[in-house]
Amino acid sequence: MPNLTTLLESVDAAHDEIVSLLQDLVRIPTVNRGSRPDTGNETPACDLLRSKLAPAGIQFEVHESAPGRGNLIARLGPTGGQRVLFMSHTDVVPVEDETLWEHPPFSGTIDRGRVYGRGADDDKADVAAHCMALVLLQRAGARLGGELVCLAAADEESGGKWGAGWVAEHFAELVRADVAINEGGGSPIHSPQGLLYPVCLGEKGRLEARITRQGRSGHASMPWRADNPVPVLAEAIQRIVAYEPEIDVSNPFFRQVLSALGVKQAPTAENIDRIADGLEGQVALGSFLKAASRLTITPTMLEAGVKSNSIPDRASLTCDVRALPGQDDAFVRAELEHILRGLDITVDVNYTAVSNASPADAPFVDVLRQALGAALGNHAFSILPSLTVGFTDSRFLRPLGTQVYGFSPHHPSAEPIRSGVHGNNEFMEIDSLMLRTKYAIAVACLTLGLS
Repeated sequence: MPNLTTLLESVDAAHDEIVSLLQDLVRIPTVNRGSRPDTGNETPACDLLRSKLAPAGIQFEVHESAPGRGNLIARLGPTGGQRVLFMSHTDVVPVEDETLWEHPPFSGTIDRGRVYGRGADDDKADVAAHCMALVLLQRAGARLGGELVCLAAADEESGGKWGAGWVAEHFAELVRADVAINEGGGSPIHSPQGLLYPVCLGEKGRLEARITRQGRSGHASMPWRADNPVPVLAEAIQRIVAYEPEIDVSNPFFRQVLSALGVKQAPTAENIDRIADGLEGQVALGSFLKAASRLTITPTMLEAGVKSNSIPDRASLTCDVRALPGQDDAFVRAELEHILRGLDITVDVNYTAVSNASPADAPFVDVLRQALGAALGNHAFSILPSLTVGFTDSRFLRPLGTQVYGFSPHHPSAEPIRSGVHGNNEFMEIDSLMLRTKYAIAVACLTLGLS
């Protein structure tokens, strides 16, 4: 019967297979272009995982929420006892301009110890690591003391309506678990007190605000005869960009991480930006501290007109909104109406995700620390409670009674600034991919036990 040490060694032996699986996943363009059902095309990714799971004798199901929108659920171990869930997603965001990429975005190219491609980091590395963890456990004949379930969902990038949200609504009994891990957290912070790993207990809310200005159309050669809504939206954008939200640094993470970094000042609403900007060599952390301490309203999409020589009769602006706990849609609407007062516009605010969290003092948090310790080997580290400033599929499982934690650790040597996520030249370090596979195996064994 294998023990945890031999199971972790099996990850190193399967190095090339794990890397190849991530490459093959990246080469499948599961591009999610919006909330429509006819995008994403995640089923081919499920078919690839099927070709890995089936030969290993692992039970799995693929449920399509719409044609081509496959959600894979795999399971290992006995039912009826404790259950742990591995969460990931197979869809990716679009690529705006392929010519700006160092390597073709769907090539899965290996360069400098990294796999390059859209989705390599967000979130196909987790898909590959979780899938291979099941395969390696099964190959080794590991007998878990409970059930390990792996969900590789569709549609996370557009809100989960056709992915984890749909699965939680229609197949709750298949994915409801005692505890779960998902994407988020895990970016190592190098401090004078040693290596720190943030564990995301919860996440900000995500809302979408649509701001519309009605005008009166006309010929562009005689603009005084029309009511052009475009300049009004230009003013709206300037006001939103200049908006200064209330800052909240009450989360213990701020004090703990800054203390570990040797910052003697206690974080306050007045000094957090100055502290964040002054963190030498910690650009990513500084940016996170700003995002985690305030409401953000970001103009992202503009729509107006159908022809350049015609003044449109309306123009609309869409904003991405990330809200702190307690800041609901009514709060966001009131803030926007205050910012845009006097502009004769309409504001519509809709939720994508409500702010949500799992308890900081749950025993599973310490299990995650132990699992990462087993995967890292000789690296000493500490973990810190943190917050996801984006949104994830975790919010669909928490209402089912599952304690979900965003913790996908990167290797200590990993690039701290993940600018390729939703940007150009996305990559995943192979060292991080291997670490995540070991960590997933350790989480399963330490949570469920080996019998």
